[in-house]
Amino acid sequence: MRVISILKRTIIAAAVVALGVIAAPGESRVASAGSVSTRAVWFSFYEYSTYGLKNQTQAAFEKNAETIFKNIKDSGCNTVYMHTRMFDDAIYPSKVVGWSSYIATNGSKLGYDPLKILVKKAHAKGLKIHAWMNPYRVTPNKILNPAKTKTINRVVKQVKEIINNNKVDGIHFDDYFYSTSSSYYKKTTETKRKKYVNKLIKKVYKTVKKKSSKLLFGISPAGNYEYSMSIGGDVKTWLSKKGYIDYIVPQIYWSDKYKTSSGYVKMFTNRYKLWTEMNKIDLPMYIGLGLYRAGIKPDAYDKGWKKKNTNLKSQLQMIKAGNTEGYSLFTYGDLTSSHAKKELKNFYKELAWIKLNKTKVTLKKGENFTLTAKWFPNAYSGATIKFKSLNPELATVNKYGVITALAKEGSVKIQAYYGDKKKNCTVVLD
Repeated sequence: MRVISILKRTIIAAAVVALGVIAAPGESRVASAGSVSTRAVWFSFYEYSTYGLKNQTQAAFEKNAETIFKNIKDSGCNTVYMHTRMFDDAIYPSKVVGWSSYIATNGSKLGYDPLKILVKKAHAKGLKIHAWMNPYRVTPNKILNPAKTKTINRVVKQVKEIINNNKVDGIHFDDYFYSTSSSYYKKTTETKRKKYVNKLIKKVYKTVKKKSSKLLFGISPAGNYEYSMSIGGDVKTWLSKKGYIDYIVPQIYWSDKYKTSSGYVKMFTNRYKLWTEMNKIDLPMYIGLGLYRAGIKPDAYDKGWKKKNTNLKSQLQMIKAGNTEGYSLFTYGDLTSSHAKKELKNFYKELAWIKLNKTKVTLKKGENFTLTAKWFPNAYSGATIKFKSLNPELATVNKYGVITALAKEGSVKIQAYYGDKKKNCTVVLD
């Protein structure tokens, strides 16, 4: 089963590893360095069956969707890129394309709209949900002709259908543009391929913004930008000119122990720096992280994922310190997989922060208040959080978080902490 799973992931992830060696909406959106404001995860087409979303009754579908979004929320994510158009199809009743076989053997017999339910359930958990679309792909090797106007119109029509009928937060394209095995690729130049793809990108952007300035349109290109450019993904233009996309999620799925003919290189670090340097308009950039590779047997080149379990932690540290605003994990299923358990433990520890039930309270002398502290995300089982008063002459706090006011006036900070993780509650004495 693991081999089958990896093969499916390879289809989705575009096999870019081997190629590695060679905030306001709309146009005013700019980066907010190190904020980790977007913490996303991809939910891919093959996971519909695995996690109980295929061929289900409406009740079972809703129950399983709730479990999925709870797991996503507990992992610290606030955004999900939900596969909606995989192979010129749809996970909802569409007038543009047919039903996807990945949501139902016969979608017309479902009797409900899966996408509407997914949007509703995601929002109920406080998650943003973007409709993830493969614009051109019909099969793993067959694509619609990007040069044809009818292709552009078909994709845009489905974009309109999705945003007009669902309260999605955005439209999300991945790294599949021209297939290198297609005749369309072989009969065109890179310049022409970028031209044809950009016609679609600009039209989708305008379509999304016409609906609402709050709706977002983003793309997740291959981490090897040279490859992305060669198949029509004009990332240099998208990162230097406005009017194309609202955000970008480069898939930097490598570790920092990547083997080349001249020795090991820090592939993730090198690619991260390259992508941030290309960002000439300070476009919000979230880094696609290869969670699916954590703990698995390494390929012939990328040894880091098996040798260390702190790859994601180090990558998150770089994101927090650099000019990027978040990440997206590939994919949902790996959030609960055994092979990624150690990586995620270290990742959550780096991500974690302390949440308090109150950050400010007013007390009279002699009054008590119980301050409660817990870890975010819920999936992080950190050590017991401790409490201390930064001025015990004004107010004290015991190990259970019970604050006692000792003075009639002034203010004091009560600190919840563990290691370098700290959060203060201001106590005003009145």
